[in-house]
Amino acid sequence: MGTAIGIDLGTSNSAVAVYRRGKVETIPVDGRKTMPSVISYKDNGQILVGNAAKARLYIDPLNSIASSKRFIGNRDKVYHVHNRTVTPVDVAKNILEKIRVEASKYIGEEVKDAVITIPAYFTDEQREATRKAGEMAGLNVLRLLSEPTAAAIAYGLDKERNQTIMVYDLGGGTFDVSILKVENNNFRVVAVDGDSMLGGDDFDEAITEYLMKKLNVSGSVKNSNNGSTAIQQLKEAVEELKKELSESDFADITIPDIFGTHLDEEVDIHTFNQLTQSLLDRTIDKIQEVLKAAGLTKNDISRVILVGGSTRMRAVQEVVAKQIKQPYIADNIDEIVAQGAAIMAANLSAPDLDSTPVPIEVEEVTSHSIGIGLIEMETNEFKVFHLINKNTKLPCTGAEICFTIQPYQKELRLQVYRTESRIPTDESKIGELTLKIHKPQAQEVIAVALFEIDQSGILTFSSAEVGRESLIFRSYQEDGNLDIPLIESMLHSGDLRPVKVVINTNK
Repeated sequence: MGTAIGIDLGTSNSAVAVYRRGKVETIPVDGRKTMPSVISYKDNGQILVGNAAKARLYIDPLNSIASSKRFIGNRDKVYHVHNRTVTPVDVAKNILEKIRVEASKYIGEEVKDAVITIPAYFTDEQREATRKAGEMAGLNVLRLLSEPTAAAIAYGLDKERNQTIMVYDLGGGTFDVSILKVENNNFRVVAVDGDSMLGGDDFDEAITEYLMKKLNVSGSVKNSNNGSTAIQQLKEAVEELKKELSESDFADITIPDIFGTHLDEEVDIHTFNQLTQSLLDRTIDKIQEVLKAAGLTKNDISRVILVGGSTRMRAVQEVVAKQIKQPYIADNIDEIVAQGAAIMAANLSAPDLDSTPVPIEVEEVTSHSIGIGLIEMETNEFKVFHLINKNTKLPCTGAEICFTIQPYQKELRLQVYRTESRIPTDESKIGELTLKIHKPQAQEVIAVALFEIDQSGILTFSSAEVGRESLIFRSYQEDGNLDIPLIESMLHSGDLRPVKVVINTNK
């Protein structure tokens, strides 16, 4: 393997780092330590990425794309630019390709291997889409690593003391909170929670909407071509205002010509906090939930690490200090996730070389519970039976035994759900698993469905049609629970006859 890199593919900004010569280095892209996660399409077909693309947001917002990470994994989300259709995966591919090329120039050799970070609360679809984007960009994705875990690695490596760390990660578009046990260089995630649609963009939006009301901007004006340009101009000004309010109680926002008028407004920290309090409350709820899931109290937390550019906001730091304790804020807050990923990449790509850091062990957990819908025998109600529970150590497996209920039934259909509840809903359904029966019979046919989640948190299915003897007498433990390791080994060894699996992810 060649040199491997760590990539923080962010909503607002991305970063890349490498571990070599005994230390971790942030790799500059276009001369800067972070690169805007923006692409822009010109009339001549040229695709700009990074700083050049962000500059075009002002003059051509309709053909420029920002914050697309929020929608990665959503098959319905598309962008229309210059008579072409672009998906969030395409956007991520262009960003990662730019990073790969720049990293290759900096290191002096072709870079292929990478660890890419993702929000801990990303779903299987979002993880799979991120991996696909990396492969499309010419990368061999060694692993998808959660952003809080990457930050904990960069912070906690070689600290030589046992700690219980909470990582509060508020980026441009996503929020994660994780609790990790760190023992020497073993990083074990205990519990995760988060919100993949909560980030700095929402804080900007709250202030932007407030200022547009002040300007009395109508819906028709906002939705016009000129309106799109003006909104982008206003959002950029709001970003600067947010930064000023991180250090001062007052900030002025002045734009001479916007929406046919001018804007000259003073915003104080009290107004800012009022407008964004509901967003902060959502992060507080997640803090309490992750503590409960971990079976800990705030007194058990050794240190809170703030990650993500949006944690520079004073309101965020104050709420974390009030809820848990005074947080630690890294000097390189925009680079720490990429640097942790680089350390992980070095361990995965060349673990036996002297140039790699001290060997580390990383244990991550599932961010959601996965189950299937079945009729509950006692109540005759359709319920979700969880096969893999949230916060289960990765990699992991779960299995369920299924029965046909009609003579010569040709298939079994299972509704697959991602939910913590036993009550199925349309929103929690992620697809349908169809097991084609190899040899339909007059009597019931039994099949096993096996769910597997790999080290990167990506879900796969396998299944087998089995005979009653091999199932009933071999697959149950003494306590009556399924012996999943045995079922898994039987499936993989060929002891059970595979059946065709069709997965329909359309709801």
